[in-house]
Amino acid sequence: MANTAQSELLNHRLWNAYARPQAYVPLEGEHVYYFPQGHIEQLEGSMHYGLDQQLSTFCLPEKILCKVMNVELRDEPSTGEIHANITLMPDHDHGEMFVEARRHTSLSKNLLSASVTLSHHQLGVLSVASHALTTQCRFSVIYKPRCCLSLFIINVNKYLEAQNHIIYVGMRFMMTFEDEDFAESRFGGTVVALGEPEWKSIEVEWDENSTLLRPNKVSSWEIEPSKRSIWSSCLKKLKKLVCCACL
Repeated sequence: MANTAQSELLNHRLWNAYARPQAYVPLEGEHVYYFPQGHIEQLEGSMHYGLDQQLSTFCLPEKILCKVMNVELRDEPSTGEIHANITLMPDHDHGEMFVEARRHTSLSKNLLSASVTLSHHQLGVLSVASHALTTQCRFSVIYKPRCCLSLFIINVNKYLEAQNHIIYVGMRFMMTFEDEDFAESRFGGTVVALGEPEWKSIEVEWDENSTLLRPNKVSSWEIEPSKRSIWSSCLKKLKKLVCCACL
């Protein structure tokens, strides 16, 4: 067992050496949130702001609570590309994120109607996730750290930590990016609008121009509120508590 654990750790270290510094690969047994829309963005290399409507077509929540059942770190010798094959098992999230089982006829109708407007990648991701959630069975996703601008598998604790921050228009934040050589740079920005759903719901403006590709919409777990913004957030929470106590 010790030799096996040491071998797995070594594989992770070797794989991470070729991945970008911000790459995140969950470990077996971890609980994570899987975002189908982010998975599609990795496959197609672009952002799709209208896919949240298609999630409802497949009776899918925006995020799916899963347990990591297996992780295989792989590389393609012919191309030098690395990826992780991650096997997930949907969990019941205290009734909040669980979608009730549907009849196969209903799913078939959704697939038929959606196939007209969805790409092959979109249809594949949504149908696989919908089937796994409905039947509570395992499904696998491929994570390519060099192709993925935003993580679509998020550790539950990291997600919950981000929820502790009150995001508001005018909030200042920092965010880390990597260039082609994987050198990290931090950029400051300001929140200019908030929307729904959670994935890429925060519209931002950057303080300075850059040759690096930076999105104009981000998710709460990707940004780091400035210290001044954290104090403002705490004051907002305190005022809310005082108002509730006075009612």
